[in-house]
Amino acid sequence: MRPITRLVGVTDSVTTLDAESLYRMHVQQVGRWAARLGGPALDLEDAVHEVFAIACARLSTFRGDSTLATWMFGITDKVVRHRRRKERWWRWLSGSADETAGHLPACEPDPLRAAEQTETAKSVYRVLDQLAEGDRRILILFELEELTADEVGELLGIKPGNARLRLHRARARFLKVYEREFRRDKAGVAETNVTSERCEHVRR
Repeated sequence: MRPITRLVGVTDSVTTLDAESLYRMHVQQVGRWAARLGGPALDLEDAVHEVFAIACARLSTFRGDSTLATWMFGITDKVVRHRRRKERWWRWLSGSADETAGHLPACEPDPLRAAEQTETAKSVYRVLDQLAEGDRRILILFELEELTADEVGELLGIKPGNARLRLHRARARFLKVYEREFRRDKAGVAETNVTSERCEHVRR
């Protein structure tokens, strides 16, 4: 692809963009975002491929009005949301959520721990998938990606204080759904620690 000169990020420096450098700079970041936003059911490799196909096709339209990371996150978020909608529709048609639930890769060879992590991840995403997209996104970025308010604000194009406020409200709504869905598991767990404790298992 022919290189395109554009302003990148918030600095005054000019960087030459092309498909290869775009991929090299952002593939790990996009893969991590997609995995978190999509959850266990996402076909990660296929989703990342789609993100970069769209980004490369639109590369000439990038004006530097935001950082390149913010632009890439926006594309990733839209791709994942579209795939989640298609997945929900397919599960509804097939009537088999278990067959399309997917699994998280194990960090260790211990099959018992792998099974526990898989079930925990499914439980977390079962709650997240019932929230509004805005709540779901803010929780994933803060709790799973462990980004700061400044970093979340930059990705979403909002002020850090606004990001913290959205997180506070999203946590409250997460807990409400969690309590409804997992009352049997709640005994002995402090209410204020539910979100972080559950998400900690998914991060591992």
